[in-house]
Amino acid sequence: MFKLPGTPSPTSDVGELADYMELRSWMAGAMSSRDMVSFLGQVDDNQNNEGIRDDENATTDKIDEVMQEIGQRHLACGGGYPFTLKHQGTVIECAAPADCAQGATYRYLLLCTRLRMDRNRIQAGLDGTSLLERLSAHVLVNYLGPSHCESLVFGTSAGGSFSDRVDELCSALGEGGGLVPLAGVPPPVSGDAKLDVVAWIPFRDGQPGQLVVFGQCKTGTNWRDTVGELQPDSFVKKRLREPLLVDLIRAFPIAEAQDRGRWDVVADTGVFFDRCRIVDLCTGMPPDLAQDVGNWTSGAFDSVAPLLS
Repeated sequence: MFKLPGTPSPTSDVGELADYMELRSWMAGAMSSRDMVSFLGQVDDNQNNEGIRDDENATTDKIDEVMQEIGQRHLACGGGYPFTLKHQGTVIECAAPADCAQGATYRYLLLCTRLRMDRNRIQAGLDGTSLLERLSAHVLVNYLGPSHCESLVFGTSAGGSFSDRVDELCSALGEGGGLVPLAGVPPPVSGDAKLDVVAWIPFRDGQPGQLVVFGQCKTGTNWRDTVGELQPDSFVKKRLREPLLVDLIRAFPIAEAQDRGRWDVVADTGVFFDRCRIVDLCTGMPPDLAQDVGNWTSGAFDSVAPLLS
């Protein structure tokens, strides 16, 4: 799995190679499939000098898959994809989507995937992992219905103690009864028990018994090992004084664009929001969130652009 300042290799998967072409076209304005085949050929020549002709054919076939993946991303982003395919799908170029915030969001998520976020999450004074929590709260509202839905960020970026955040959540939901003290087990002073964002659709009567979504957010590329960490029912049983009356739904927003050929992962994640789904559903962002996403993205790009030249 390539991370900046590294580069992909001929053995990289289709999603990695698509991300790299997007990054290079972002920097240079465009990149062709032929350019990508040439680049991977140079990498391969440094590693293996045998079977060159077979390697070229295999690489060309893989880049054809990459261009198809890019085309699928364009469709899935619903007009927010900041690139376009030209010359019969053989060249990817930078484009300005109608909603600039959607384009900035795509670029933000692209960098969140390919940067090492344990080292590079702070850009322009902003925490990129915290931004994904705020962005996911907005996306969940748009998905569930902005005229009816409410949301809040529960993760550590929300501030305050774990106990305070549980009490705030229960107060907002109108059910749950607040934090339950476990015998002999003090509540964590910090942390979020893997719960990053909550969205719900309340009723006008204010009574309990409503649709509630618990979400865990992930930047980077190691999210596949964490899809089962958030267990909403377990969270309620261990942390809340009273049960929620309707079974919870789990959501899993991630920064990576999931390869369409590996979509079966959704069976383990709950409602799955990959990069393209987030971009499609991020319209109407609050101005402060849109500005922070843009500022983080600009700062991060300025730091990595020299690595892509």
